[in-house]
Amino acid sequence: MQQIGPRVGMRLIHMTHTEHRASVTYHYYRIQTAWVDRPPEGVRTGYLRCATCGDMVAFRLRSRARAKARQRLWLAIGLIATAALAILITLTARMISSGSGGESRTLVPAALAVAALILSVILFPSEDGVTLARSRNSGPHGFKPMKMRVAWSRPSATDRPVRAEIVFHDSDPRDDGDPERDALAP
Repeated sequence: MQQIGPRVGMRLIHMTHTEHRASVTYHYYRIQTAWVDRPPEGVRTGYLRCATCGDMVAFRLRSRARAKARQRLWLAIGLIATAALAILITLTARMISSGSGGESRTLVPAALAVAALILSVILFPSEDGVTLARSRNSGPHGFKPMKMRVAWSRPSATDRPVRAEIVFHDSDPRDDGDPERDALAP
């Protein structure tokens, strides 16, 4: 599970190529990490320059509270889907044992519960409050690797240490216009 803190390491993924060998598909990508402070509240949008191709990739960065709320949402969806699936399995078993013949009515709700459970299992552990601002036209970029466990297990082997160029659409909400304070800021 991602720890949600005041700073986030945005992990920009650039898929370089895909190979098909027999019945297995291999995806190759480069990961660059850019550390940035979260906004105190709400959402900030901006661009991060990809170190691999030089494109500016639009992203959406959520505050700590909003990122935790999204994480709790995926957890709740997973728990509700698990409970619904257990109830549907019990209901179907009772219908079969009683011979009423209505067990086909639970097929669609069970399939929806399984789909919601799979989505929550995939998205809950990776939720960090950083998403693409536009999911279309982002090219080979993303902020979630396709195989998260592999990317998280060996970050030093895959991350590229580069200076990140980040441009925000809005001004920093912490900026109070005091030039002395800005000069002392790291």
